Amino acid sequence: MIMILLDTNIILDYAQIRENFFEHARKIFEKIDNKNLCGFISASSVTDIFYLLLKKMDTCEAKKKLVKLLRILKVLPVDRQIIDIALDSSINDFEDAVQVFAARAMNISIVVTRDKTGFVDSGMTVFTPHEFLTYLESQ
Repeated sequence: MIMILLDTNIILDYAQIRENFFEHARKIFEKIDNKNLCGFISASSVTDIFYLLLKKMDTCEAKKKLVKLLRILKVLPVDRQIIDIALDSSINDFEDAVQVFAARAMNISIVVTRDKTGFVDSGMTVFTPHEFLTYLESQ
C-alpha cells in the first residue's frame, strides 16, 4: 500500500472545503478512507491544524473536525530526535522539515502538498494533489 504524508494545506483544503482545492483533497481522502492509500500527518501538525480550524469555526466544531480527520489519518510521532534532525537539515521551513523527518523515520517517501517549495532538499517525492492523483491513475 502507498503511504503518503499530507501537508497541512491539503488537510485544511479538505476540512475547510476550500474553494478551488477541495475536490482534489476530497479524492485523496476518499482513497485513504477506502484503504487504497495510507495517509499520515505529523503530530506537530495536529495542533497547527486545530489552531487554523479555530479561525473559521468554534471550538466544538473544530474538535469534531479534528476527530473525524484523525479517524482517517495516522499520526507520525515527533520527538526530540526528529526535532534535532529538522533543525540541522537544509530544509528552510522548520515546520516542513519536522514533517519530512517524521515521515522518513517511518519509511514514507511521498508528500502531497500545494507548496512544493517547502519540500526542496527533502529527499522525498513531492506531488501536488493533482499530480498525485495522476500518478495513481498511471499505476
